[in-house]
Amino acid sequence: MQQAQQQAKSLTVDDKDWWEQLYQAKRTPWDLGKPAPPLVTYLKSPYAPQPGRIAVPGCGRGHDCLPFLASGFEVTGIDFAPSAVQATYQKFQQVGMSGTKGYLLERNVFDIHEYDNYYDYVLEHCFFPAIDPSRRRTYVYTIADLLKPGGKLIGLWWLQESKSGPPFPLTKHDIYDLFDSRFTIDIAYAPNDSFPQRRDAELLTVMTKR
Repeated sequence: MQQAQQQAKSLTVDDKDWWEQLYQAKRTPWDLGKPAPPLVTYLKSPYAPQPGRIAVPGCGRGHDCLPFLASGFEVTGIDFAPSAVQATYQKFQQVGMSGTKGYLLERNVFDIHEYDNYYDYVLEHCFFPAIDPSRRRTYVYTIADLLKPGGKLIGLWWLQESKSGPPFPLTKHDIYDLFDSRFTIDIAYAPNDSFPQRRDAELLTVMTKR
């Protein structure tokens, strides 16, 4: 019993069991139950990207995958928490897209190198601020590797001032500084239709792989 407690205490945000325990206990305050409104608005705007293959790291329960499926994208949800993958799978089934336009990888995003240069787009929402800040530069290079030449990173960034996490502190200057080495910024703006809980704390960007 004591050994099990010690193992539980040693889990970190880098471990899938840490996240799986949160899903099992239904302690997922970041999950707001539906797609993020700024992403829906972006897909209906004149700047909406042409459909292609898009990866969604840390897809969670898959809410943000659905508007991209509805817009004609081939969507791959990626998460290493089994409960998250199962919830997304059920959504893909409900819309009749599982295995045709909706795919899943129950994997660690940092360890899927067989998909390097495979995706036209990567969607970032709530995954980046959840990883340990020591891995942020690795994230930049991992995402760049997953994208085809000229591929785009679509990001809805959750800006935070908290001193601990997850979510860990994040500013727009952190984003610009970290991604400048591998990406150019095409679009960057503060959405006006964020969830009330995140109003004035989000930044939407579209970046192109250099």
